[in-house]
Amino acid sequence: MTDAASYTIPQRQTELALNLDKDCHPQKPSGLSAAFEIDKDDASYPELLLAREGSPDLIYGLGQEDALGAGIAIIGARNATPYGRRIAGLVASWATDLGLVVYSGGARGCDQAAHRAALESGGRTVAVMGCGADVVYPSKAGKLLAEIADSGAVISEYAWGMPPMKYRFRARNRLIAALSDLVVVVEARLPSGTLSTVHHALELGVPVAAVPGSILQLESAAPNRLISEGAFPICCRDDLALACNLSSTRSDMAMLAGLSKDSSGESQAGKVFSALRSEAAAVDELAQDLGLELAEVFEILAHLEVQGQVIRLADGRYAITEKGGLLC
Repeated sequence: MTDAASYTIPQRQTELALNLDKDCHPQKPSGLSAAFEIDKDDASYPELLLAREGSPDLIYGLGQEDALGAGIAIIGARNATPYGRRIAGLVASWATDLGLVVYSGGARGCDQAAHRAALESGGRTVAVMGCGADVVYPSKAGKLLAEIADSGAVISEYAWGMPPMKYRFRARNRLIAALSDLVVVVEARLPSGTLSTVHHALELGVPVAAVPGSILQLESAAPNRLISEGAFPICCRDDLALACNLSSTRSDMAMLAGLSKDSSGESQAGKVFSALRSEAAAVDELAQDLGLELAEVFEILAHLEVQGQVIRLADGRYAITEKGGLLC
């Protein structure tokens, strides 16, 4: 990690930024002094990002270097409707409850709604910029970016002082997808620049989820289309928890160790599986009957579903599959 607390913005870059867009203000967000640079050789370089193709050699950031943890991307339209902003904030608060970092692009509309909600929920959020991390863009976002960096981070793959340009935002979208365990689309028209993040996610193997909306609203066209094509629908906190667990690539064989035929039933996974032997059950029913946390039951069921041992029925209950029945 390189200490970048002291740096200067070249005058030519400052002039270029000012001439490029009246909405650009090339200076550090007010009140910030903590700057950092992470390269691929640093232990703090995000493991998930390092494992994905096209990861940047260097990440520039303001705020907390350790903020780049496991999390989800929440993306949507800049010209968001009140519904879109509300849903972006709601999903961000759910993510915070689940202990996840909220990644987004710092733009007005859905992005900023997600950032603000994460902060208000006491969570961490990371703004990924399409310009230098020290460039305030949009110009009215300075206060929000400072608040983000106070507990999270404002980052970029572009050097200090680099002005925003259209092609940089598409590249920024790739970085958002690469940092995330799941990409959630809350609102966007068709066509939409938001979908570039989805395309990058699919290329990188990152699962995509979407929040459904009214078929009468043009702003819901993109998420509705994505759901019809196989994106995971997010309608409540439990859906998000399940989607996040299904997107996990971590192997947890210890959790499944209690599923053998001669299991003592002492493991939590064994208890859940044993309960489903009798009849299909909903997640909340299992949690209540077994005295387990809802999130814990979701995690167990997610692993079992990935393993093909259980299946989620149309009514939301879970049942043992034919493959899972062989363990009974």
